[in-house]
Amino acid sequence: MQAARVVLDFGDVWARVEALDGKAPAAGQTALFRELAYVLRGQTYWLARRAGKDGQGVDALVEAYRRPADALKPLFPQVLSPFEQKAAVRRAAGWIKAGAPKDIAHQVALYRPLSIAAVLADLARERNWPVAAAARLYHQIGGTFAFDRLRAAAGSRTAGDVYERLAVRRLIEDLLDEQASLTHAVMAYAGRPEAGEDADAARSTVNAWSSLNGEAVRTAKSTIADIEKEGGGWSFAKLTIANAALRELT
Repeated sequence: MQAARVVLDFGDVWARVEALDGKAPAAGQTALFRELAYVLRGQTYWLARRAGKDGQGVDALVEAYRRPADALKPLFPQVLSPFEQKAAVRRAAGWIKAGAPKDIAHQVALYRPLSIAAVLADLARERNWPVAAAARLYHQIGGTFAFDRLRAAAGSRTAGDVYERLAVRRLIEDLLDEQASLTHAVMAYAGRPEAGEDADAARSTVNAWSSLNGEAVRTAKSTIADIEKEGGGWSFAKLTIANAALRELT
């Protein structure tokens, strides 16, 4: 967790929330702390996976991921998919309603996408791309293939016993892994970082790759569209079927 704190430069934002003691309603401050703890757990998970795989210690993890995380911060919210941009606005609005100051609420709302900074940094390093270009392509893919909507639907499922909650968490992890794998495949197809230079370039790259893989793309998209058309919300069974369809893309 120490590596995650340093990579995300948590000191400043945590101190800003702490400074709200006696200056803002407790409900708003508590909601901000809860969100930061959620982000910290997510970043800790991804860094722990890398530490377990490569045997990296805290210093090595910070060296590998602190600069990419810093480079990602000014890209948000513009680099996010439209769905994720709206989700960040909704999160901030909820905390503001609970009494959190607007500027701090909006700052904290943009920390959630940073929980996958290690994923984006690894993609960029493997293809020798700037992390900004990798991030644009990653989030374009998330919006195009509904990874963002499916993760949100899975994350909203809080009922069930411990095993069902564990299954949901693993499903979310699978969706993140599959989005990263698909991004890697599209980066390999594009070849050059100019493919993620801006939003238009990222969109064109994903469209070109989709045209080249038409049948698999149509199957995945139609599966998700058919499920959504039926209504009734996303059950675990529906999410599992959608996840399987997306897995066929890579």
